[in-house]
Amino acid sequence: PFFIVFFCYTFLGLALTQYFGRDSLHLIFNQYHAPFFDQFFKYYTDFGTTGFFILLICYIIYKSNWITFGYLVLTEILAAIPNTIIKKVFFKHVHRPSYYFYQKNIDLYLIPDERLQIPYTFPSGHTLLGVIITITLCTMTKNRWLQALFALHFPLIGLSRIYLSKHFMIDTVGGATLGLF
Repeated sequence: PFFIVFFCYTFLGLALTQYFGRDSLHLIFNQYHAPFFDQFFKYYTDFGTTGFFILLICYIIYKSNWITFGYLVLTEILAAIPNTIIKKVFFKHVHRPSYYFYQKNIDLYLIPDERLQIPYTFPSGHTLLGVIITITLCTMTKNRWLQALFALHFPLIGLSRIYLSKHFMIDTVGGATLGLF
């Protein structure tokens, strides 16, 4: 189930970006908002990554084995290094949607009191961590229905980053792909 969701998300993200363009696609996404999703995505974007990561580590230490723990921590460390290098060396001049559209005098719907970030948009570190968490959860169970449920975790993280105007769609696809590697 993970690979089906992964390839659907990445293919759809690439196809939509190619069809509409990075900027237009973000503006289309930004038209749709609701108070429920404002609150849901505001908290899910961080809890679904850092909070989930910490809970998963605690669960693995308590219930699982050191191999799974080592896999999760080592994978995150090995993924964070190239992610940081790519962001801060190759894409430091690419701004996040909130600032990018501000410079173009295009108003975006932004969630009140949400902290704005300016540089380092590509690739999405949250989506990268979401993929690592999802793969770990999917490998810890043999139940296909539970794997399918877990597989929906990382697309929600990616969508939350787009919804909050922290990333463009292509940034989340890049983060997901790097997380898979």
